[in-house]
Amino acid sequence: MRLLDSSGLLVVAAGSTQATATLLINGMNGVTTAAAGTGVILNANSLTSDCQVVYNGAANAVKVYPPVGCKINGLPTNTGMTLGTNSAAQFWFLNDTQVIGILSA
Repeated sequence: MRLLDSSGLLVVAAGSTQATATLLINGMNGVTTAAAGTGVILNANSLTSDCQVVYNGAANAVKVYPPVGCKINGLPTNTGMTLGTNSAAQFWFLNDTQVIGILSA
């Protein structure tokens, strides 16, 4: 298993769809600003067993989208998972089409 290198501590969520969401390029990502309805998208260059962590420290919930053609847990393909304020999730890449999301308490 591998956590993508580096951390992005000042991520601003953007867009209201998978295609317009802010791309996450780091292993550790801290969302600091998120207007209502905005989101982020996991890195499509991730390999099986890679992990990206997202912490939402913004005032609004954010959508965390899988890479195009993937799904998170049992959600439909290309559907974002809602990450509430002051919460975090680990996203593990099981294979080319499945991401496992583990939500904090």
